[in-house]
Amino acid sequence: MREAEVSITDGELAAMGIDDLFAIVSEAGLRSFEALACRGNGAVVQVEVATRCDEAALAGLDYVDQVNHVTERDDAHVYVISFTAPDLPDSLEATAAELVGTCNPDVDEDGATLSLVGPQETIAGHLADYEQAGVSPTLQRLGEYDSSDELLDSLTSRQREVIETAWAMGFYEVPKDVSATEIAMELELDSSTVNEHLQRAERNLLEQLF
Repeated sequence: MREAEVSITDGELAAMGIDDLFAIVSEAGLRSFEALACRGNGAVVQVEVATRCDEAALAGLDYVDQVNHVTERDDAHVYVISFTAPDLPDSLEATAAELVGTCNPDVDEDGATLSLVGPQETIAGHLADYEQAGVSPTLQRLGEYDSSDELLDSLTSRQREVIETAWAMGFYEVPKDVSATEIAMELELDSSTVNEHLQRAERNLLEQLF
């Protein structure tokens, strides 16, 4: 089993045909981007932003299937968005089904980073499908997959970052050495966002154990 870490720039997102989607959520102050379901050439994602998105603009995108404003807090808005990238081939769905990790992209204003885990020929085929569509992901790292990290694969990259920081700072000591507010200051996040990521990470880990 091999693992490839690849990055896709915002320019490549334009080649996929979904740059307008990312522009709208970025303008609203993108805080987190978590894939709930993945189908290779599309996904259902949960997006947390600082201010309310231009929902009419989102719903007006031909490739956006559904937009739901899930919740509103004092400092954040959460959306669930379903979309199908119009310029990606359907063959990506078949190769994505044989991979692990494509549903947890780390997204920021510069693009996205994906972890592709599977047989090397499957990874190569998946990347070839991207390239045929005019998208050229940059290979950042290729190596053997460490199965000892399998439990942590249930977490998004942001959940893992938050829970690892919480552990390192002593959040899980008895009594606690730090508060969620202090972790939030370390990561430059809101404390409510840290609490939500910790709760989701803990739930996902417990689901794997029990």
